[in-house]
Amino acid sequence: MRTKLIKLCLAVMIVFFVSPIFAQERIIDNADILSLQDKENLKIMISSIASMYDFDLVIVIENDIGGASPMAYADDFFDYKGYGLGQNRDGCLFLLVTGSRDYWFSTSGRGIKMYNSTALNKLKSDIVKLFKSGGYYEAFHTFLLDSEEFLALDAKGRNYNFFYQWNLVLVLIVWGVAIVIGLIVVQVWKKGMDTALPQTQAAAYMVPGSLAFKEKNDIFLYSTVTKSERQSENSSSGGGRGGGSHSGSSGSSHGGGGGSY
Repeated sequence: MRTKLIKLCLAVMIVFFVSPIFAQERIIDNADILSLQDKENLKIMISSIASMYDFDLVIVIENDIGGASPMAYADDFFDYKGYGLGQNRDGCLFLLVTGSRDYWFSTSGRGIKMYNSTALNKLKSDIVKLFKSGGYYEAFHTFLLDSEEFLALDAKGRNYNFFYQWNLVLVLIVWGVAIVIGLIVVQVWKKGMDTALPQTQAAAYMVPGSLAFKEKNDIFLYSTVTKSERQSENSSSGGGRGGGSHSGSSGSSHGGGGGSY
C-alpha cells in the first residue's frame, strides 16, 4: 500500500511540475475511444518525456477530418494549435482518423530527422497490429515508448537506423561468417597434412587393351528454325507514404509519414 502511495505521489508531482510547459491539451480524443484513466496515463508519460528531452508529443483522435488529407490535417493542427517545444518547435503529432482508418505522424523541428524512414517503419509495424485488434490505448502507449527510444538515441547523437535496428542480427551474421571461414581454414590445413598424392590418370587401374572406342556420326538432312517476337517489359515503381520533409499551409517545415489499417 505504501509503495502504491509513493508511486501515485510521484505521478502527481510529475504532472504538477511539468504541466506549466503545456499551454493546451496533449490528448485530444474527439472519437471518445479512450477512458479517463487511459488519458491520464498517457498524459503522465508525455509530461515525463517532455521534461526529460524537451520534446512535444501530441495524440489527436478524430472520427472524420472532412475530406482533408491526414498529412495536411496533422500538420495544420500542430502549427495552428501552437504545439512544439523550443525554438524550432520540436515535436511529433500522432493523428488517428477512426472513420477512414487512417493515421499520420507529423514531425517538426529535430523530430523531422529523428523520425526517419526506419523509425517510422518501426512505429507503423508496432501500432498497426494493435489498431487492427482494437488496442487503441496500447497503440498510443507504444507510440510514446518508441518515441522515447528515438529521443534517447538522439540525445547521444545517434539515430534509429538500419544498423541499430538489426544490430543483433548483424552480430550473429558476423560470427557465422567467422565460423565458416575458420572451418574452411581448418579443412585446408587438414588437407595439406595428407601426404598421399592423388592419381590424375586412370592408366594405372586399367587392364591393357581392354578399352576400345568406335566412331559413330549422326547426319541430319533438314533443319527448322522458329522465331517469335519478344515481348517488351515495362517497369513500374510505387511510392511509400512518408519520409522527407515538406511545408504545411503555415509555411512551417514538417516530416513524418502514415498509412491506413
